[in-house]
Amino acid sequence: MSKGVEQVAVVTQGPWLGRDGFVAETAVRFDRSEAAISRLEREAEKAQRVLEELAEEVHRLHRFESFDLSLRNSRDYKIKEMEQGFQDLKARLDVIQGKKSKFVGLNYKTFEAIDKKLAELANLQVQVEKSDRNLRRCAVLFGAAFVAAAVAVGFHLL
Repeated sequence: MSKGVEQVAVVTQGPWLGRDGFVAETAVRFDRSEAAISRLEREAEKAQRVLEELAEEVHRLHRFESFDLSLRNSRDYKIKEMEQGFQDLKARLDVIQGKKSKFVGLNYKTFEAIDKKLAELANLQVQVEKSDRNLRRCAVLFGAAFVAAAVAVGFHLL
């Protein structure tokens, strides 16, 4: 009951003796009940702290799940954006290449084959230009030789 020290007269004889035993037993029961209540209050405080920690853990897990969902949505958005970019690029390439049915009869179906053929044609063009220069040089020399021969025949006839 109260924690302070109280002086109580104890009856050792007479009709009140049974009553003092009852009062003593009740006091002991009250003390035990008070101790049990204190223990239950401490356990309730511990349970409250554990409950608060669990609530905090739930909030943290919720934030983590939201973050994970945000990352997943971001990744999905980027993947969809890349897919759209590739589809757009493929559509542009299809427009550049034309109809696929025309490719069946072509000899050069890949960019690599076309590149090789263009390199061969570039080499052929260089050879033709070189031959053209040599032909002009020969024509100039032939013309000079013809003029020299004509001049020599002209001097000889005179």
